[in-house]
Amino acid sequence: MKDREQLQCWIHHSAAVAGGYLGIYAILCRGDFLGNAQTANLIYLVHSLMGHNLTDAVLRLIAALLYMSGIALTVFVSKKYHGNLHILSLCVNAAAIVLLGLFPEEMNAVVGLFPIFFAMAVQWNSFPGAYGYVSSTIFSTNNLRQVAIALSEYAITHDRKQLHKAKFFCGTLLCFHIGVAISIIAHHFFGIHSVWLCYIPLALTGTLVCCECRTDSAAAFLPQKGAALSKLPDQM
Repeated sequence: MKDREQLQCWIHHSAAVAGGYLGIYAILCRGDFLGNAQTANLIYLVHSLMGHNLTDAVLRLIAALLYMSGIALTVFVSKKYHGNLHILSLCVNAAAIVLLGLFPEEMNAVVGLFPIFFAMAVQWNSFPGAYGYVSSTIFSTNNLRQVAIALSEYAITHDRKQLHKAKFFCGTLLCFHIGVAISIIAHHFFGIHSVWLCYIPLALTGTLVCCECRTDSAAAFLPQKGAALSKLPDQM
């Protein structure tokens, strides 16, 4: 059980690397606009409406709907088909990365981020955390808040659970910003096509997810095997 929790932590942190990579990619390539979250987009949506820029308002509304659709997809897949959301997110991210690398650099910034709006929404719900902690792999605000809360609690109570919590959220922040740093370096050399290098952290996450699936399969098989063996004496 402990090893499985550690594996889930590694999966979460590796997904955060991809989240950071795509987060800064959106900022560098699409007009300083973060596509991983919707706060700025919704603010600009209201601004466009009040400024009577209906074209921009419509595009930003589509962006918000894409984000909501990504979240809705994870709910539908998990409830209706009981599918593996990790695998779903990896597939969606892989498709989004292809499109992002093919989009021309001079296109509308909001339209250019449509794949990220959808893919990051899927990732947000597909990698919700580990050890029972709710943590985002696509932006940092709540992770930073949780670090501050946990360290404050530890300073007051000396509860080692709070120290463990702080380490987990610090790890998520560190991995996210490792992804940011790698993306900045890649962008310097490859420009808009640097997004394709995001397949590297994506492949790492996929490898860990495969390990998790094998672990779950083995765990599901062993009780059945034991149950079958327990019936043998009665059948003899």
